[in-house]
This record gives sequence, structure tokens and C-alpha cells, in this order.
Amino acid sequence: MTSTKGSPWVIIVGAGPSGLLLGLMLSKLAGIKVHILEASHVLDDSPRAAYYGPPAAYELRRAGVIDEIRSEGHSPEVTCWRKLDGTYLAGFNNKVLEDNPDRLACLPLAQLDQLLYRHATAQPGVTVSFNHQVESVGQDQDKAWVDVQTPEGPKRFEAAYVVGCDGASSTVRKSLYGDKDFPGWTWDKQIVATNVIHPFCLPSRFRTDGLAGIISV
Repeated sequence: MTSTKGSPWVIIVGAGPSGLLLGLMLSKLAGIKVHILEASHVLDDSPRAAYYGPPAAYELRRAGVIDEIRSEGHSPEVTCWRKLDGTYLAGFNNKVLEDNPDRLACLPLAQLDQLLYRHATAQPGVTVSFNHQVESVGQDQDKAWVDVQTPEGPKRFEAAYVVGCDGASSTVRKSLYGDKDFPGWTWDKQIVATNVIHPFCLPSRFRTDGLAGIISV
């Protein structure tokens, strides 16, 4: 194993939206040096979430990216959930908060990842390393570390803190708690998500403001 020189203050495992946003905010707002480790060779472009409510919009505004999100995406006037047969389940009128800077924003998550990556890597204190598969984590009284498989072989990266932002199958979580002792639960149902973008004109019972939509299923 080898250790990197000039260790960052925080290592973030996972270059998804959570990891990139955290890295951006730590560097931009607090001047903290961050190293983000991503197992894949690219950012995840799979279809996932698309809508960000006021709590998320507030954090995205603090990070300085909410205006760009609205520019690349849009701010829906009406949001609702329906059954496949069109039956209305629930929804809300976003015009109520139309002057609020933290109103709902919409941008597919794969595009948000790219946006956050651009902003994070523009910070001098942020490094993102792809093809870095974290295999285990550890700590002592002075530091924390991750053991990583890299294109150059196994390495150990050290920092004051290690943050797990590596998703549902988190290596960081499993290293800390094993497969059975995590103080939470796994849903017994699977959720399949996809984003469909199409310029369509829906029957009146489906219409919001009439033109196009992004549907998450």
C-alpha cells in the first residue's frame, strides 16, 4: 500500500450528486481541501430523479448552482402524481412559491451530476479521481483512511474525515457496519425509474400548462 502526499482534510467516496455537492460546498464555502473517489470511469448517466423541492433547492442555491439548474432545466408550475390510467393521486401548485428563491426546480439527475462536476472541479481545493474503487475504510486517533484499487494498483488515501456518498450498496457503510448491523433498513420493494422527454399534447385531464414534460416512473 502507498499513501498520497498532501492529504486532503476530507475524502468523499462517490462522485454522485451527494458527493459532488458536498465537495463543492466544503471547498467553495469553507475552503476545505477535498478528494472525491469514484469507482466508475465516468459519471452515472442512468435515469433517476428530476425534481428538487425547497429543502434541496435551498442547498443548491447555497452552492451557487440553482440559477444554472433552472436555466438548463425548468421550474414547473404544477406537479402531480397519477396512476397509469390517469387517476390523480396528489400534487401541488408551485405558483404559490413562484417568488421564493427556493421554489421547486427540475433537471434530470444525470444532467445535474454533470453541472455539479463542472462546478466542483473548478474549485482549486477539489480533486476527483475516477477508476478508484474503495475496498475498505479505517481510522485511528489521528486520521481516517480508505484502501483503494486504482489503475496504478492498490493505494491508501488518508484524511481527517472520510464521508460515504457511495449509494445504496455503500462500501463505506458495509465497512463500518457489516451486512447486518446497519442501523436502518432496506426496502422490500424495488423501484424502477426512468425519464421520458417528449413534446406531446395531452388530453385535457392530463394538462398542466400544455406543452412538454419530463416524467419519472
